Amino acid sequence: MDAAPPAPRALAGALRTWWREPRLTWWFFALLATLLFLRKPEALTTPQLYAEDGSIFLMQAEWHGLESLPLPYMGYLHLLLRLVAWFASRLADPAWWPALYNGAAFAISLGVAARMFSRRLALPGAPWLALTFFLSPQTGEVLINLTNLQWITAFVLIQQVLIAPPTTGTQRAGDLVLLLLIGLTGPFGIAFLPLFAWGWWRDRGGDRLAALLVVAACAAVQVWFVLRTGPKFEFPPFVPSRFFEIIGQHLLIWPVLGDSLATMLPPAVVGFTGIVPVLALLGWTLRPHPRRPQRAIIVAAFALIMVAAVFRSRPDTWNLDNLIFGDRYFYIPRVLLAWLLVWEFDAIPLAVARISRALLLACALVHLNDYTVPAPPDYHWAQHCEPIRRGVPANIPTLPEGWTLEYRGRPSLIKPSAK
Repeated sequence: MDAAPPAPRALAGALRTWWREPRLTWWFFALLATLLFLRKPEALTTPQLYAEDGSIFLMQAEWHGLESLPLPYMGYLHLLLRLVAWFASRLADPAWWPALYNGAAFAISLGVAARMFSRRLALPGAPWLALTFFLSPQTGEVLINLTNLQWITAFVLIQQVLIAPPTTGTQRAGDLVLLLLIGLTGPFGIAFLPLFAWGWWRDRGGDRLAALLVVAACAAVQVWFVLRTGPKFEFPPFVPSRFFEIIGQHLLIWPVLGDSLATMLPPAVVGFTGIVPVLALLGWTLRPHPRRPQRAIIVAAFALIMVAAVFRSRPDTWNLDNLIFGDRYFYIPRVLLAWLLVWEFDAIPLAVARISRALLLACALVHLNDYTVPAPPDYHWAQHCEPIRRGVPANIPTLPEGWTLEYRGRPSLIKPSAK
């Protein structure tokens, strides 16, 4: 009678089998949740409002109720975020609102990452792709807060371009509802609309056409609000040297080499060594290969979001030398670059595979000490939210440090001013 294989060897074999044909399991979902929690534990253990969480989404849910859903902010709609704020105001006492905001952001972020295991996506290296959402170098600005959740949910649009057409009515309805919800949450439907046009032109299927029409309708709505209500920025003349320095810093130098070199190297060196390898990677991934169609979508998504981000933010005008400012604009591009590197793990020649693994390993090791974001000040939300409970005006400290929620009171309790 043969002896049973040692437990470690059996476990390693099972893991290799799972990695070849991955599916979402409870232990991997728990791993994703743990990794996200460890990046910003205080966001769940000591939840507080962050920036527009209070001054926009909370206040306008208080004043307008469901009528806040179609209200634009910064020139576009935030449907999903406003739904969370509205439900929180109806479900719980104000002391629990930050927990509900952050809890929703945590759960939705996990859902986006876990969706990489959908059998309709069938993407190579799905476990690595899911891990990049939370392991990739970042300041934590987009994680576990309602205000910046849109930068993570934008990946739903990219997933929909890659996903196989639905085979059931439930899948079809779910796809269209998701596209409608995410298309009206942030301006990303505008940026990624060409991907859906490309998907329909390539397949010419009815479901691709339906997806294109929904995203096009959402993009048209967002464009209308951008033109009618959006802020009008007046930027100084373009400064190429500063532009390439900032792009190189955030895309490659800081992720791979860390803070010190990203700020100490000469600007010309940062710009050249930060951008040229990225362009080389983008060009290399478009070589003839069975994965070329998937890679081409990611390259196009990278180009589209970079154009939108630099047009909106004009990084050449940034005067701050810290790497925290504006980091959210580079979150999506860095994750997409990580996906392209993951898809080179089995590349031929072998040197390319080794370089890809080395780059991602360097990103992980260089930022290991910074993995957990430093704890912010605790403004003791529960002790300051009594005015909201009573519906009377008050100034309440919130995050980020120095931000104040100027709570105006509940409309029904505010006396009209004397004429």
